Amino acid sequence: MPYRKRVPEFQAVIMAGYGNGLYPLTEENNMPKALLPIVNQPMISYPLAWLENSGVTDVIVVSLTSGSKKLGHYLDRVYEGQLNISMEVVDDNTGSAVALALIKDKIETDFIVISCDLLTDLIPHQFLDMHRSEDPTVTALFFEPTKGEAGPTGSSKVKEVTQYIGIDASNSQLVYMNNSDSMDSDEFSLRISLLEKHPVMNVSRLLQDGHLYIFKRWVIDLIAEVAQKRTMASIKEHVLPLLVKSQHQRGLADREGVTRALEAGISTQPSIQKLALSLSTTQPLEDSQENGESNRSVKCKAYVIPKGVYCGRANSIANYFEVNRYYTKITDMVRNPNQTTAQAQVGADSLIGDDTKIGDRTSVKKSTLGSHITIGKNVKIVNSIVMDHAIIEDNVKLDG
Repeated sequence: MPYRKRVPEFQAVIMAGYGNGLYPLTEENNMPKALLPIVNQPMISYPLAWLENSGVTDVIVVSLTSGSKKLGHYLDRVYEGQLNISMEVVDDNTGSAVALALIKDKIETDFIVISCDLLTDLIPHQFLDMHRSEDPTVTALFFEPTKGEAGPTGSSKVKEVTQYIGIDASNSQLVYMNNSDSMDSDEFSLRISLLEKHPVMNVSRLLQDGHLYIFKRWVIDLIAEVAQKRTMASIKEHVLPLLVKSQHQRGLADREGVTRALEAGISTQPSIQKLALSLSTTQPLEDSQENGESNRSVKCKAYVIPKGVYCGRANSIANYFEVNRYYTKITDMVRNPNQTTAQAQVGADSLIGDDTKIGDRTSVKKSTLGSHITIGKNVKIVNSIVMDHAIIEDNVKLDG
């Protein structure tokens, strides 16, 4: 029997951008965002582990030029997982949609796009199974941020662009997205035709885009077309809203090339669901034909993180602290009694890395300390993150 090459169900793309919201941690000569520590593990190690648990085998990491050497060293020399990882480097100041367009030829199947700053306890198959069963154009993850403690500036308020998300209550279809430039804006507009098609719709301004998506393969061709029109095109601001609107606005879909990309995709890559129905011995033929017609239109699905399941993005200084606090709570502390004197106090809400030395009369609360750190006497560390190899002299006070 001739050997048949195994075709993976999904490829995955991790977007490892600059992280403007994490400046100055990510300024020149510092670590790239993807390598900033979350309880002493590189940030990117969390989405890599999530993808490995999902069953994905092939991952493309998209890095900006400025951080590519350090990130490449981690992926080549330090990472110990089982994923087959390749890295693609794009110029700094490249939008996420433009970056995907540049690696278009590397995408051969339906593909997952995830940001390196997304950390979640969600079991992967719960998200992937929605996409498998519904076979939509895109499945996007949304979550409601938890009300955390105050950030390093003493305020828990992080300025975010208000985003109105409309989800059909009956089938989790993502039917409305609108970004408002004003945080205080309480008004938004809906088409009457949209309300007629989706009379029961949940509209929220509390949900945040998790920057985790599963796209049909043909969408990469649409993304390339969008990227040609906008030099800083992004998935969140341009591609996803376009797909959502194209579900109900045929003229827009024709004008922006969505219909053309969809038809080309159907002819070259039949849907998984259509193939399964055609082979089914129990599914009625008319259902199979009806499903085939539904796949000739754009369909967007929203997966909302259930209550009790953690999800957060380390995309700002305050959020970075919150994510570290959460994972510190659920991670067993690494302590060597020979390194911490009897007079030192380390709170149960803190984590200490390997070979870190703490002097007498020093207290550490609500903080994460990296490895190989030397801390002097009478030091107070509260609500802080100290990275590897730091030296803190006597009588220093760090707060936030």
